Amino acid sequence: MSYANTHVNVAMMTAGGLAPCLSSSVAALTEHWVAALKAGKISGLSIRMYTDGYKGLLQGESFVVSEDVLEKISSLHDLGGSPIGNSRVKLTNIADCVKRGLCKEGESPLEVASQQLLKDEVNVIHTIGGDDTNTQAAELSKYLLKQHGGKVTVVGMPKTIDNDVFPIHQSFGADTAAQQGAIFFENVVSESTANPRMLILHEVMGRDCGYLTAATAKYYREALQKKTFVSPFTTTAKSRDVHAIWIPELPVDIQGE
Repeated sequence: MSYANTHVNVAMMTAGGLAPCLSSSVAALTEHWVAALKAGKISGLSIRMYTDGYKGLLQGESFVVSEDVLEKISSLHDLGGSPIGNSRVKLTNIADCVKRGLCKEGESPLEVASQQLLKDEVNVIHTIGGDDTNTQAAELSKYLLKQHGGKVTVVGMPKTIDNDVFPIHQSFGADTAAQQGAIFFENVVSESTANPRMLILHEVMGRDCGYLTAATAKYYREALQKKTFVSPFTTTAKSRDVHAIWIPELPVDIQGE
């Protein structure tokens, strides 16, 4: 859908688990729309933030970003977490939504969410999240298209430190998580200097994807190569190295290992 030379009401929400990109993603998307306005690609703009993910959408909890705040939005690039809150609510799980008091018995959460978007006159909503968030976004998009003529465009942004969103090459948050994981391991591995028979297992998230584990090890080993070790001190590059990497894509024979 083209929004050229029209006033666009944009909405955003973040949902699911935290990743080191949520705040910056909100800022980047806002900056994109503001740039489009300044370039004359659209004639007007309002940006609404739904708080606490789909929970806020269902309950109509949101705020419109004022013009003076739009000028300061770049400050969000320096913050972690989410600036508008997250929740783990699935619009397709009717029983759970009713139990939480997010909709009434007999109501469809998809319809409640749709009506809120229409009430707020939203043209485009950006759903920033991982697998569950954007699976729900796809359901909402299909529902809006079928029941309301596609009056609202739903745009999902793949956020996950697992980097397991096919065919996206790099999901938001994954690279930063790997870098931070390497820094964490750099501190943990120092424990090996206290005991010659110590075994350190550094467990990394990733669900069914080994990307984060492998990338964390890569960043750590790159940092290790830049360090200087002096003989005859017992702490060496070899003693501080990663000696094995286990990822779910490859079977591991524990007994064999």
